[in-house]
Amino acid sequence: MILRIARKEFVDTWRDGRFRLGALVTALLLVTAGLLAWRQTERMAQEREAAAALERENWLEQGEKNSHSAGHYGVNVFKPLAPLALFDRGIEPFVGTTLFLEAHRQNQASFVPAQDATAMRRFGELTAAAGLQWLAPLLIVLLAFGSIAGERERGTLRQTLSLGVSPLQLVLGKTLGLGIALSVLLAPLGVAGLIGLSQAQVDPAFGLWTRAGALALAYGLYFALALVGGVAVSALAPNARSALIVLLAMWAAGCVVAPRLASDVAHSRLPLPALAEFEKALGEDLQNGLDGHDTRSKQMEEFTARTLKEYGKSRVEELPFNFYGLAMLESERIAGTVFDHHFGALWDRIEAQDRFVTSCGALAPLLALRSASMALSGTDFTHHRHFAVAAEQHRREFVRVLNEDLKNNAKPGDHAYVAGRALWEQLPQFQLQPLSASTALSVASSGLALLGAWLGVALAALLWAAGRLRSTLA
Repeated sequence: MILRIARKEFVDTWRDGRFRLGALVTALLLVTAGLLAWRQTERMAQEREAAAALERENWLEQGEKNSHSAGHYGVNVFKPLAPLALFDRGIEPFVGTTLFLEAHRQNQASFVPAQDATAMRRFGELTAAAGLQWLAPLLIVLLAFGSIAGERERGTLRQTLSLGVSPLQLVLGKTLGLGIALSVLLAPLGVAGLIGLSQAQVDPAFGLWTRAGALALAYGLYFALALVGGVAVSALAPNARSALIVLLAMWAAGCVVAPRLASDVAHSRLPLPALAEFEKALGEDLQNGLDGHDTRSKQMEEFTARTLKEYGKSRVEELPFNFYGLAMLESERIAGTVFDHHFGALWDRIEAQDRFVTSCGALAPLLALRSASMALSGTDFTHHRHFAVAAEQHRREFVRVLNEDLKNNAKPGDHAYVAGRALWEQLPQFQLQPLSASTALSVASSGLALLGAWLGVALAALLWAAGRLRSTLA
């Protein structure tokens, strides 16, 4: 009986001109978003590859100079574009894409794409993820609002139940039929997307298919709870108009109001320091030490004394190596401790904000979906932090090599020492090892769990609505 009802509902849905129009508009928007994202990501990937190659050439052709001066000459590294960024851009438009690596400083990523955008950026981008998160629920509202309430208005609901069809069979059959209609629309688009991904050259460590499967699960849960919840509201509403008003109000609250409200509350509860305050605190600790007592000059004086004592010398010029190079190594080590403290605290606070917004998914399922979608697509802050940490480790390694060259190859007290291309070639080009799929799944797990919980609540509401269906006819 459930299958018969599902078949009838599916046929009626596809005959409905409103659904065909809505499905056509949704499909066109998703296809357009996918094509635009594909062209944009392809162009950005090519630009970053070209820029990285040019930066490498500039580094190798910088000429002869003091190796420590080369550390100040520095290099730019570019953030690779995540393969699934064509589906969900996440925070990519709002974080830097380039890091300048130089001696003595840990810089933040620069060249934020959103800085070059118009005021329309505040309304978001047309991406496949945005279409599925915002437009698909509206299409589901169009599908579901009159599924039960419409029959109640037409008087056919009483007749259907009088034929021996149980309320549970009716609501389950209608939900299944509507779900099949929605699947017929979205499945071809999903298959086309998977075919496109199969043509991409992706590092196996990224775990593309594992991430894609988890994304399909996340959006499947989201659509299922929207559909089940919509039918439940339709079963409880006195008429189709009331059901439509309630469902549209729920969509507006969950998709428009909740994201902005959750973000504002997160910034209020877990505020980030202003850039000027952050730079000031960082500079003070670089000079005075994290405890405020061991100043940089004091630490370097103690290091000099320990080194002279270790080698049994009274002056640094008597050491069997260039002490300036060794001092730079120690200075970088001391600064690294301060950088780790301040940047680590800043990044921890941003991730705490993200976790808070995700937890708000208990009130609005879109927030849970967005968190899981960005994490699985590789476009959330966890992936950006991975890039920043890897770039900083690369900076420290390349500065270490330069300072060790100065220490080992420059004569004591020789300030005219220069190195050349042979040394520059020893420093490898920056390569980012992608975060594994298991790490992405771990970050996305809370969002997936909330979506699963929401679906359970929606199913419970549907069963409760089915139990009350006969009483609403009395």
